This record gives sequence, C-alpha cells and structure tokens, in this order.
Amino acid sequence: MFVNKSKRLVISALRDLSRNLWLNMATIIITVISLFTITTMLAIDAVGSHALVALQEKIDISIQFKDDADEAKILDLKGDLEKIEEVKGVEYISKDQALINFKETHKDNEYVNESIDELGENPLFAVLNVKANDITKYNSINEYIINNDNYKDIIEKVNFKENERAIENLSNILATIKDGIFGLTILFVFISVLVAFNTIRLAMYSHKIEIEIMQLVGASRWYIRMPFIIEGAILGVVGAVITLAIISPAAVYISSRITQFLPGFDLYMYFMDNFLSVSVLLILIGVFMGVFSSFIAIRRYLNV
Repeated sequence: MFVNKSKRLVISALRDLSRNLWLNMATIIITVISLFTITTMLAIDAVGSHALVALQEKIDISIQFKDDADEAKILDLKGDLEKIEEVKGVEYISKDQALINFKETHKDNEYVNESIDELGENPLFAVLNVKANDITKYNSINEYIINNDNYKDIIEKVNFKENERAIENLSNILATIKDGIFGLTILFVFISVLVAFNTIRLAMYSHKIEIEIMQLVGASRWYIRMPFIIEGAILGVVGAVITLAIISPAAVYISSRITQFLPGFDLYMYFMDNFLSVSVLLILIGVFMGVFSSFIAIRRYLNV
C-alpha cells in the first residue's frame, strides 16, 4: 500500500512538472541564479581568506641588536621566543649575513656597493624576524620582548610600532570580510527562498480547483501536499546540478585572472578539491528551497 501510494505521488509530481514546463523552467532558472550567488559568496570567502593569509605572511616583528651584542645571548632570546605558543617561527640573520643579503639585493647598484666599501665596516644590525601564528598575537609578543629585562641591554630597536597600524587594519579587514560574507550569504539564502516561494506559489494557483476537489473527496492534507513537495525537491536538485555544471567552466575562466594578482591560489583546484562538499551543500540548499517554498505556498489552499 505504501509503495503504491509513493509511486502515485511521484508519478503525479512528474506529471505536474511536464504540464507546467515553462513555469518550472523559470523556477529552475531562479534556483540556479540563487545557488550560483551562494557559490560566488563561497568563492569570495576562499579568495579573501587566501589573500589575507598571504598578506599576513609579509608581516613580522623585527628585532635589531646593538653592535656589541653577544650572539649567544641573541640565540638565547631566539630560543625563548620559539617556546611561546603564539610564535610561528623565528629567523636569525647575523650582521655578516645581513651584509651579504644587502649586497646581493643591490648587486646592480654600483653607488650603493661603493658606499659600503668606503665605510670600511658593516653598518647593518643582527636581526631576529618573528612571525606569529595569528596576526592578533603580535601585540602580546611585542610586549614580551620589550618587557623582558634579560635582553634589554642587547636590543637596539624593536620594529613593531611601524607595522602595528597595518596589523590592526589587516585584523579589522579580516573580521569585516568574514562578517560581511556571512551576512550576505544569509541575505541571499533568504532572498532565494522568497523568490522561489513566490514562483512556486504561482504554480500552486494553477492547481487551486484541483486541490479544492481533492479536499472535498476526503484526501488528507499530506497526500495533497506530497506531489508538490516532491516537485519542489526535484526542481531544487535539477537547479543544483545545473549550477554545478556552470561552476567548473566559470572557475576555469576566473581562476587564471585571480592568479595574476594572487599567485599560489587556484580557484578551479579549490572547487575540485571541495567538489563533493560543495555539491552536497548546493543540493541540500536547492532541495530545502524547493520543499520549504512548496510546503508554505500550498498552505493557502489547504485552509491551514
């Protein structure tokens, strides 16, 4: 009995889909636009996060040491910093290595090289470059360095204040982008459901008389609802599949342009690596939109 009823409901849903072909095509198009918008939000989130991580990698705390600083004591400070949980890594550049790096960077500038030779001594400092696990942790690391009495006598300068504003701005941008993307995603999901609801509600109107007759002959509300709910679910799945078919070529086209200003990030590979999770997400959202919109729209004709 259950199998027969289920079969009749599915057949009824498929028959309705074929009867209202153009209207259902419009619903699918709206669903595709909505799902593609949500996918765009995911792409923006991925690109934005990668860009901010790339910027974060360029920020550090630079500790310059006095000329007479004992290298053993500098290495002790390096070891102490590496033990701090918030520290990602510490790079030590000696005075001699700093001079080698400087000359290599300016090897084509004869004036600079001649000026260094005329000085007769190394004018550069030994340096520790400290990177944090999180850009919000730089301030606490800086406080540890400047308030550590064990190393005050060898430190010439801590180059943090110059980067502090940039770090704060970057932290604010990161938080704002994440909050903005979350808010836009919620907004577009709401708009998608609203648009799909109005479209499916129009489809319900063409079945008004049929629904009233089914009520008069004693059909249950769920029996009346189910074909439209199944229909909404099918439309959602079809919309999700079409969206997935559009994503791949669109990602290939956009990815090459993103790589030009954000090397190391491939949007196409990002979607391919997360294809299963993205597919499941879009199908679930598509089905939810169709089922929820159908469920709410038909209430008007069931006097509930």
